[in-house]
Amino acid sequence: MLTTKYAFFTSKNKINDNNINSFTLMIKSGIIRKLSSGIYIWLPTGLRIINNLKKIIRYFMNNINAIELILPILHPINIWNQSGRINNYGKELLKIVDRRKHSFILGPTHEEVITYLISNEIISYKSLPVHFYQIQTKFRDEIRSRLGVIRAKEFLMKDSYSFHINENSLKETYNVVLKTYKKIFDFLNISYVIVKADNNIIGGDISHEFHILSKNGENLLSLSKDKKFIINRELKNSLFSKKFNRNKKKNLKKKLIIIKNCLTYEELAEKINISIKNIIKTIIIKISNKHNPFIALIIRADHKINIDKIKKININIIKILSDEEIKKIFKINTNIINPFFFKIPIIGDYSITNMYNFVIKTDIKNQYSINTNWNINLTLPNNIQDICYINNNIVSSNDINLIKIKRSIEIAHIFQIGTKYSKSMNYHIYDKKKLKKLIYMGCYGIGISRLIAALIEEHYDSQGIFWPNEFLAPFLVAIIPINMYKFTIVKKNAFLLYNKFKLLGIEVIMDDRKENPGVMLTDMDLIGIPHIIIINNLNILNNNIEYKCRKTGFTKILSIDLIIDFIFKKIKMNKCFNVFFQKQ
Repeated sequence: MLTTKYAFFTSKNKINDNNINSFTLMIKSGIIRKLSSGIYIWLPTGLRIINNLKKIIRYFMNNINAIELILPILHPINIWNQSGRINNYGKELLKIVDRRKHSFILGPTHEEVITYLISNEIISYKSLPVHFYQIQTKFRDEIRSRLGVIRAKEFLMKDSYSFHINENSLKETYNVVLKTYKKIFDFLNISYVIVKADNNIIGGDISHEFHILSKNGENLLSLSKDKKFIINRELKNSLFSKKFNRNKKKNLKKKLIIIKNCLTYEELAEKINISIKNIIKTIIIKISNKHNPFIALIIRADHKINIDKIKKININIIKILSDEEIKKIFKINTNIINPFFFKIPIIGDYSITNMYNFVIKTDIKNQYSINTNWNINLTLPNNIQDICYINNNIVSSNDINLIKIKRSIEIAHIFQIGTKYSKSMNYHIYDKKKLKKLIYMGCYGIGISRLIAALIEEHYDSQGIFWPNEFLAPFLVAIIPINMYKFTIVKKNAFLLYNKFKLLGIEVIMDDRKENPGVMLTDMDLIGIPHIIIINNLNILNNNIEYKCRKTGFTKILSIDLIIDFIFKKIKMNKCFNVFFQKQ
């Protein structure tokens, strides 16, 4: 591709409305443009990256005999009514009505559609197991789109669905997909962690998430140094009792109750017959600040605050107030207190952010609020910090450094759904013994658009993007002919190299613009072209060119006769070579 025939869309404008590295770089490098909140245009450079990622994903999905199809974006609402998810999914469902007053949903996921298809097409157990996949646009009516394409209203996914005659068959395919996803992400040369997860509204009991650690991530992972212990703290309610999970889903109505003579949170939990994990605990500390000497810390009642972590957030703590001191200073007569009553600064631990239907003390003596929820009954404190020990059974005060809190971006999620959809949509099949059986289902997703952003989050420098696997780049090779309209020898050799790379099937871009060398190199570095060839008059007179590796910054002067073999050998060493060349 010649740059004069290509639309770069690179930008030098300063991005002021977002501090996310991937968002800034995707705008500057001409990968995306924002159309509206949560809606983005993928520009030619972005589309080339998407297509490269699609090739890699298709290669691995085809290797496990998954069959590609395309399912419609527009879903008739009746199949969502049939599955029962029309209410469970909530306000994130985008709904439209056609001219005949028929209601439709813009699909955020395709379990209902694929189940409808399979129930009408597969009638014999002999056709099972079967595994279909698609790469398709999804929609989600985000209340607040954020993080660029990481949390958008319209996004691209690879989703696949497997169907089985029994649970053992489902588990077998699930494990194959789990291993395949590992291969895909290893193939891309990215660091990731796998987390046991909550199935939420998708259904089923077993699921795993894949995360890339990122300082700008929307998830919070608690993980040990060896990464054998990992919890997604945004989904920590999955660790609660089954009874609590049922209550969470029901979103029970807030109630006020009177409980007398409660001296401890353990006693409160016992008296109202709930888990102590579902109670908000308040601790008041004294700090070295004359104007605001006290701060209320609110945590989950089964957790303990960590003094070292509090000090790390620049709070000079003098002491933790005892119950007697709180009663004396604040003129109250209770051991369990309401953090919002004192009109002092509040810091909440991460452990409270996803608590549902919790219990908290009111400002009235002996009165407690149960089934309380953030942003419904109470406003979540603005200041949320990591101020607790992670797990009192695993981490002691001497082992604090064994567990770290890391932000992350979820890039994939797989589920053993079981019979949820076949049961709700009445899909049965007859087995070998001619017995009527419900079909077992698995579902497996990779967020393609968010994966690209997550990769950029972790692979950039002051010049722009460098791709963890060079085959993700929009072009493999860039040729920069300096002053080619002034020096005929530069132009001639640039086009010779350009045509040879094209004959080899290598994606190459040659900058034939009448720009200064700084602009040319800046654009190539910004979009992350892995191999850059610089041709100038001085070198080419000696039959030489300059080679630059984008990722490492390594440069070398080489004979022009050797450069193609030199780069081709580098490309051939890449494990993606077979995907993009021999398998075409």
